[in-house]
Order: sequence, then C-alpha cells, then structure tokens
Amino acid sequence: MASDGVLSMQARIRKYLGRAPTLTRTLQTARAVLHLGPWRHAARALVRRNRPPLYGTAAAQARVPLQLDASRLVQALRADGIAMANQLPADVLSRVRAVTDELRPNEYGHFHEHPDVRALVQCVDVLEVVRGYLEAEPELLECTLVIHHPEDPASRPVHPQRLFHFDYAGWQSLNLFVYFTDVNEDSGAHQVIIGTHRHRNIRDAFRQRVPDDKILAKYPDRVRTITGPAGTMFFEDTEAFHRRQLMKDRRVMLNVLYASHRSWLSKGRLTPNYSDYLQSLRTSGVGTHRPQSVLPRG
Repeated sequence: MASDGVLSMQARIRKYLGRAPTLTRTLQTARAVLHLGPWRHAARALVRRNRPPLYGTAAAQARVPLQLDASRLVQALRADGIAMANQLPADVLSRVRAVTDELRPNEYGHFHEHPDVRALVQCVDVLEVVRGYLEAEPELLECTLVIHHPEDPASRPVHPQRLFHFDYAGWQSLNLFVYFTDVNEDSGAHQVIIGTHRHRNIRDAFRQRVPDDKILAKYPDRVRTITGPAGTMFFEDTEAFHRRQLMKDRRVMLNVLYASHRSWLSKGRLTPNYSDYLQSLRTSGVGTHRPQSVLPRG
C-alpha cells in the first residue's frame, strides 16, 4: 500500500538520520525556521479557507458523555495555550485501565484501536473544541499511549522531555492529554508556560529546548503544573513551552494529536501499534484474557 511505502521510507530516513546527529539538528532547525516564519499566518488562513470545520455533519457520531463547554475551552486555549476539560467518565476509565494497567512501559501507537479510546477521539464534544480552536476540520495525526517507569533522579543525561521545549505538527495543531494513573509532582506531572504559544518567532527555531533557569527567570509566574487523579483530561497547544517533571512513580498518559491538515511529515512517531502488541500476546499464548474487540487498523 502507498501508506506503507511512505512509512517504510520514513523509517529508512530516520534510521540514517539517527547516525548523523549534526545533519538531524540542521534539518530540524530548517523545518522550525520554515514553520515559525511570518508567512505562517497566511498559511494558516489558507488551510482554514480550504478546510472549514464540518460542524453538525456525520463525520463524527461517536459520543462519550463529556459535556464540554467548547466556547470556554477555546477561549482558554487562545489565552493560555492550555485548558482543563472534564474528567473522563468513570466507566470509560475503568474499561481502558483494565488494559493499560497491565501493559509494560513503552509507547503504543494507534491506541484509538481500543474501542473506548476511538469513541473518545471521535467524540462530538472533543471535536467541537478542536474545530473551534483550529477553525478548520481536524485530522487525527496520532493517538499514542505513553507508559513511563520511575526514573533515577541522578541519571545523566536528563531525559529530553524533562527540559522545556515546544512541539508542532503542520501549520497548527492541538493535543488532548488524558492521565490514566493518578499524577502528582512526583509522578511526571506535565508543566506548561502559560501564553508562550502566542509568541513564537524564528529565533525559537534555534532553541527548541531551553534550560530551566532561563525559563524560570523569564516566566517566573507563568509555570502551570498539571496534576490530578486518573481520568484528568486537558487540551494543549504544544507550541507553548512545556515539559514533564521527574518520574518517581509509574505514569500512564494518552496523547492525542489533531492538526488542521495532513502532510508527508504528519505521520507521527514510529511506535509499536497496540493491535500488534495484542497479536504478539495471542501468538505467544500470553495474556489471552485481554479484550478481543480491538478495531483493526484502517
């Protein structure tokens, strides 16, 4: 299939770049310069004109009783780059955790193959928020379950995700994060610098990761730490500077990435697919009690 060919090509390119760190950094900087240039506003306007939001269409029929106030959340996202949503319903959380509590630390791509997660990412309430913020019909680029195990505080080098940085996908994107374990400041709580998504410039292309002291000196009153029980959900424009704190306990988090359009660079990270993991368990005869209702890859 054409899609498989693209993924295979990307895998070969990334393998090569992994052996050429200087070239990798150069290409990352060049892409960031392209993304952060003043022309980005015209590019976003063009995408919005060509991909208007499809409110009230059959494109999204899945329903999870979230009762989100889309206008309030969009307003908060525009101002702060982050907005806290309602808790994931207890029954949905229970069914998802029946699976995630048994998974080993890793990143599991295509996690929307789990039926409850698929219903969540296609939920009308969620898509109303994403459409309102992007002002375009969104594309689901990635749905990844990330399971971290405790870290050694003295480990060197520090994991890159513990440094303040920003991410982007296409001309505009929005993430939905869901904690599937209780998260406090000792279990990898997410931190974001409020409002920094609104002030990106080309200079930032050369400093995608910023030392803590510089961030805290420049934004002393704008660091927000996101803690909460399992089921905590929040939206974030990850062009804002953000990081995760030190992981002293196991943390399980869902990362759903929506963008205003899809391109050749919009394939997401190359991670093990959830359905592939289940298939390996069935083949080996281990864990056959796991749910068999996982949707096949599309």
